[in-house]
Amino acid sequence: MRLINKLKLIIKKKGVQYWLWLAVLLGAWELVSRLGLINKFLLPPFSESFVNMFTQIKDGSLGIQALNSLIVILEGMGIALVLAIIITLLWSWSSVLESLFVTLTTVLNPLPAFALMPLIILWFGISTEAMLAIIVHGVLWVLIRQLLDGIRTIPKIYSEWCENIELSAFKKFTGMIFFAVLPDLIVGIRVGWGRAWRALIGAEMIFGMIGALGGLGYYIYNARSYARITNVMSGVIVIEIIGVVFESVLFTQLEKHTIKKWGMIHERS
Repeated sequence: MRLINKLKLIIKKKGVQYWLWLAVLLGAWELVSRLGLINKFLLPPFSESFVNMFTQIKDGSLGIQALNSLIVILEGMGIALVLAIIITLLWSWSSVLESLFVTLTTVLNPLPAFALMPLIILWFGISTEAMLAIIVHGVLWVLIRQLLDGIRTIPKIYSEWCENIELSAFKKFTGMIFFAVLPDLIVGIRVGWGRAWRALIGAEMIFGMIGALGGLGYYIYNARSYARITNVMSGVIVIEIIGVVFESVLFTQLEKHTIKKWGMIHERS
């Protein structure tokens, strides 16, 4: 009885539930393919795709592509974050610039990166710079929107308090504004991370490789062209693994040691 109660308590934990559901989904994938409910050519078993993934990483035909994509994603995210912070600072100093950036965000945020692809290709060619431009466009406006919304929701009394104690603009930003908008910034980075992956993978699948060997999008497209569906699923698994690692490790730990630790958000019981 005690063992059952302990198992119930363990299962109630969110982290355990997450991995249990993941195991259920992967098990369903394996069974559906093994039992022939879906043709194995169209959906290879998870176990075969997973083993093939390690083989491809070991011989370098998949690992380098994953690394190339990850580097481009991080570079694009970094550029977008710096630009978003600069634009937000300019916005906070001028009401005229505020209306400009609000207009640009309203107009450009809904615009898909693929709609600008022909122009980007003309300006940068089929290159890493073109991929970076696509990523920056997909991420920048989300970050700006989140930062501006975060600043707008800062209680007026906080600004008045900073003025009363005569804080400099720099100390006001580092001591009050930064911490007030941090939850919105983390949300923006999370949303931007997903947008960046979709933009990069889609662009590679349409326009080809980046660098000498290309990235994951080119790997998947190339495998599909030669009907190597197991390789396609291996590439998809790599993307999912990277996503899970960043979501479960990086973003979750960042929240845990910042906004949750400071009591800015509360976990659902």
